[in-house]
Amino acid sequence: MQTLLPHRILATLIAGIVLTALVPARAEDSVQHWLDRMARAVESLDYRGTLVHVRNGRVDTLRIVHRADSDGVRQRIYSVDGVPREVLRNGDSVRCVLPGDEPMMLESQLAGRLLPSLPVNRLLGPESGYRMSLGGRERVADMMARIIHIQPRDAYRYGSRLWLEERTGMLLRYALIDHDGEQLQQLSFTSLDLGAKITDSELEPSLVGNEVSTESIDESMQPAGSVAGPVTVRPRVPRGFRLANAGKGRGPDGSEFEHLLYSDGLSSFSIYVERAGSDAMAGRVETMGPVHVYTTQGGGRLFTVVGEVPAATVEFVGRQLRRTSRLPSRR
Repeated sequence: MQTLLPHRILATLIAGIVLTALVPARAEDSVQHWLDRMARAVESLDYRGTLVHVRNGRVDTLRIVHRADSDGVRQRIYSVDGVPREVLRNGDSVRCVLPGDEPMMLESQLAGRLLPSLPVNRLLGPESGYRMSLGGRERVADMMARIIHIQPRDAYRYGSRLWLEERTGMLLRYALIDHDGEQLQQLSFTSLDLGAKITDSELEPSLVGNEVSTESIDESMQPAGSVAGPVTVRPRVPRGFRLANAGKGRGPDGSEFEHLLYSDGLSSFSIYVERAGSDAMAGRVETMGPVHVYTTQGGGRLFTVVGEVPAATVEFVGRQLRRTSRLPSRR
């Protein structure tokens, strides 16, 4: 199951909440106003830019090209250093392209939507796991930005910080923050051309030919309300997380697995369930920077919980899965 790890983490959900006409006075000073502008800007603006992704002591430089028109949203993300790799988005379809037999180990931020589009109503609602506040102003990529602070209410999620361009609300920088206030990773534009004229050729992959491998990263997932077949596990999860997607797939060896994706609107984790031997296995935690993985076995099934969340989150869910797997099955 470990071979399925980071590249199958799908971290974000589509959301665009439009403010109603009943906007209070000085709405421009509210967190809701800024998050709403960001949600629309990330999806609806045309832009091209260069991003620097800092994580686990590693620095990656990426180019992003994004276009939204009457035909929908198209996006291309490609590396400009290290191993060549590309992520192509056309609507809700996302493909990863790498040279040769390079393993599909793309970081979660690179899979699908590189820039988050947040469900404002959930993040500001009574069930939200976060406290949000407006910060000061800073200069990013030669543009003035307003800072949004997002702090977790419990130990089951990280905090974050957003830098939003003042004129459009476009996200210029994103930082993931742990409970000690330390920065776990950062994604930041170093240059950005907003309102750029994006041609069809800019959205086509440059990696082509027989020496290229391609994989769809969303082919096994369906909305939670339209799952093909019953969901076999429904563990207790920390408050605020909901089942967002579910589906079935096959691993590299052809074995079937079930995949459930839970999200609180900002953080997410996946559960993978596959057949295993009858022997029970105590849970163990693995750490890959901000990503934590909990693996346990019981009741003839192997459970893997993985996400860009604190270790406490995957441990909590994994222990619930192991406990319920030992209970007698209901007839």
